[in-house]
Amino acid sequence: MPAVRRPVLTLRFKRPRTHSRLRRVSKLIGSSMNDIAETAIERELDFLAADLEEELLETVQALRSWEYTDSALKGDIAAFAEGEAYERDPLRTSLISTVDSAGVGEIFADPVER
Repeated sequence: MPAVRRPVLTLRFKRPRTHSRLRRVSKLIGSSMNDIAETAIERELDFLAADLEEELLETVQALRSWEYTDSALKGDIAAFAEGEAYERDPLRTSLISTVDSAGVGEIFADPVER
């Protein structure tokens, strides 16, 4: 029968005490350190998932109950569009004439623009 490949996690303990407690409990109850650690991780993930699920459900309920009822919405959109369409474009550049007594502009000028 072929060996079953299982996911592997190498766990490095920040606190040596946690590792030694895990080893001690493993010997006391006759279960592997891996089995104990996996069970503890599963329980913690179940706890965290339940909390996250509750928060997400509350957010979904809040979003479903929200309605925008501003009577001036169409006017606000039109005013925004008007401002975007007719205001000066801050990214548009304009050519200004300057005195270049050192000739720096000639050194770096693009020959196509001359």
